[in-house]
Amino acid sequence: MKNFILLLSILCGILFPYGREYVFLIRYLLMVMLFFAFLDIKLDLNIIQKSHFIILGLIVSMALFLFVVIDKFNHDLAQSTFITAIAPTAIAAPVIISLKKKKVEYVMFSLLLNNMFIALLIPFILPTIVGKTNLISISAILFPVIVTITIPFIMAKIVKSITPQIWRKLVSWKDYSFYILVINIYLAVSDAFSYIKNEMSSNLSILLIIGLISLILCVVNFSLGWFVGRKNFPEEASQSLGQKNNAFVLWISITFMNPLATLGPVFYILFQNIYISWELYRHKKETVLQKRSV
Repeated sequence: MKNFILLLSILCGILFPYGREYVFLIRYLLMVMLFFAFLDIKLDLNIIQKSHFIILGLIVSMALFLFVVIDKFNHDLAQSTFITAIAPTAIAAPVIISLKKKKVEYVMFSLLLNNMFIALLIPFILPTIVGKTNLISISAILFPVIVTITIPFIMAKIVKSITPQIWRKLVSWKDYSFYILVINIYLAVSDAFSYIKNEMSSNLSILLIIGLISLILCVVNFSLGWFVGRKNFPEEASQSLGQKNNAFVLWISITFMNPLATLGPVFYILFQNIYISWELYRHKKETVLQKRSV
């Protein structure tokens, strides 16, 4: 049902692109999502693996390598590919792993490591990615990124420390933050589709290319994750590398980049959720078969 709602939000953004007037809300809605994500985070240092840092290295190196290669042919396409590939682990990734009865702590550490590192890295490399014709100071990106990440974290810890009863209630509402993601996707798609309609109606081939690149990235990320996790954490590593925090990079692309860049994460959302739906279906089927065999 949730995956259907995600697809519906994308369709609404295409058919009713009125959300483009409210794209400034994406940042604040993301902060609310992060607040809920940080409410019950627990760090177990014993779960830290070498594969955590391999995953982070793959995210950064893949994004930079693809940008350098594609930028030789098309700068807008290179930007879209970069912002899609650089997205860190999704806030919802631990939830999916929990449903599959795997090691949630593994994915939680990837979530924190990747989101914090990439949030601090992006301000230093984005001016180069965007290009010299759109000069952006590092401080202009670094400050809002730090604020977007740290305020929800601090607020979540304050609520947990001072008002434990309210904290427990908020934790029980955590799953509803999914609908905030739905709103963010609608706003981003509205902005991207309006840009396409007004500026790119005669060059739809690049949209197909962006979609194809996003599909390839999705397949490669989930597959590489299985290999990186090896015998101990294959599914956890696959989820950490493949399931991406698209809400974060959508805000970055809309705020600091060409609107066309938002299409990469939007396409990735579609492919990512199709795969996750299949994952959960397969897990449910296997669980039923195991119960029958007992």
